[in-house]
This record gives sequence, structure tokens and C-alpha cells, in this order.
Amino acid sequence: MFLSAAASSFVVMMRTALVALVVGAVLAVATGCGGIRIVKYEFSDDTVVAEEVTEVRVENGSGDVSIRYQSGLSETKVHRRVLHRKNQKPEGATHRVEGGSTLVLAECGSGCDVDYDVLVPDDKIVVKGKAGSGDTTVEGLASVDLVVSSGGLTVRDIKGDVKAKVNSGELRATRVGGSLVADADSGEIMLDTIKGKMMVVAHSGDIVGTGLDNEITAVADSGNVSLTLASEQSVRADVSSGDITVRVPGGPYKLLGHSENGDRTIAVPTDPAGKSELKLTTASGDVRVTGI
Repeated sequence: MFLSAAASSFVVMMRTALVALVVGAVLAVATGCGGIRIVKYEFSDDTVVAEEVTEVRVENGSGDVSIRYQSGLSETKVHRRVLHRKNQKPEGATHRVEGGSTLVLAECGSGCDVDYDVLVPDDKIVVKGKAGSGDTTVEGLASVDLVVSSGGLTVRDIKGDVKAKVNSGELRATRVGGSLVADADSGEIMLDTIKGKMMVVAHSGDIVGTGLDNEITAVADSGNVSLTLASEQSVRADVSSGDITVRVPGGPYKLLGHSENGDRTIAVPTDPAGKSELKLTTASGDVRVTGI
């Protein structure tokens, strides 16, 4: 049995059901002088949280995080997978509920990684916080406001707004009903079927968008920008080193912007009085605009 008295007390207080399962020991070998060997152990458990959760806050330092809406559930379920050194096994649960309704997914301490797979019963739940090292996925919820230090971020089927920053890793957003603000230091940004206004910045990596149904501003320091619009909207793109490719329906468009070093091919109707604007600027790179 892996539960301490403190963990058991927590379970009673939270009115949760906890089932622990030891999966096995994992051996990690770091080669080098002296042939250092680090042995890590793994276990997993499941908790049912009876409190009515309205917000999930991510505070995990190392490990993957998945937070998903599942229809038909009546309570929030937390599956945890822990990888730890022999004498650094976390005591009790690493998540907690604050304020009666905020589920906090915390780190598990030094020499310890924890993966969370959370299923929630309400699609009106919001997700906030900061993840350290690991991939993060949010699906089917109300809104997202997250920072990921190292790892990818995927958001899908979000009804409201998304605000996301990824320091090192890819950022994918699919079927977002609200606005989107995205910033990636090193990694691609991929967008599909976004309904709200978009402000997207990639410092090192491409920006690729399809099915975009509102105006977008895209800035890339080093990387290409490729955008396909679902309806006639304004596009503002600024690229320091890379190409801009835009596919748009309708027109005519008001064409603005310039290319210091690169070719410009515009194959859509243009008009200085056009209601939608294409402001496309490259310092070093081509610009190509075609119709759909």
C-alpha cells in the first residue's frame, strides 16, 4: 500500500476515491565519467474529486498534462503517473482543491516528474497557469490562459478565448470559438478553424493557419507565414526573414506593405478603397497572394 496517513486524511477530507498502482521501476543511465547510474521508480493512481470544479490551474514543474471535457461525467477524475528517485517518492496527492472550486495540478518535488490526465464533467471550466517541462493538451473547455516553458501546447474545441505562450515547443490551436493570442519563442504555430481575432508572434518558427474566420496579425522574426482564410478578412503579416503566402476569398482588398528584398505576386482583386486590408511586409522574403 502506497498511501501515507496524511494522504488518507486528504482523501477523506476531499471525499475522493484513490486507487494506487505500482507500475514498476525505470532505469535511466547517464553515461560519462564514472558511469553514473540513476534509478527511478514509477507508480500511478486515480482520484475522483467530488468538489464542483470551475477552474483548473496548472503548476506542474515536470511532466505532461492533459485536461479534457468528457460528456456524461458527474465528477472530475484525475489520473496521475509519477516517476521518482528511490528516496524522493511524493507523500500523498500532488493535486489539491483551493477555494472549493479550483483544481491545482502541482509539481511533485525534486527528482520527481508527474503526468496528469484530467477528465472534467463541465465544458464551462477554464484552464490557467504555467507548465514547466512537458507537453500540455486542453480539449473541449471554455477558455485557456497558459504558459509552457519547454514542451508543446495543443488546444482543441475551445469555446472562448485562448491566450498562450510557449518558450520552446510547438503551439497548435484547433477549433477556437473566441479570440487567440499566441507567442512562441522557438517552435511553429499551427492554427485551424479560428473564429475570433488573432494576434500571433513566432520568434523562430513558421506560422501556418487554415480556416481562419476573422482578422489576423502575424509576426515572424525567422520563419514563413502561410495563411488561408475562410472568409474575407483583413490580414496583417510582418516577416523579417521568410516568405508570406496568403490565400483569400472574395475581394477586392486594400493592398499595403512592401518587400525590401523579395518578389511580390498578387493574384486577387485590389482596390485602394477595399473594406478588407492586406498589409504584407517582408524584409527578406517573397509575398504571394492567391484567391480561393
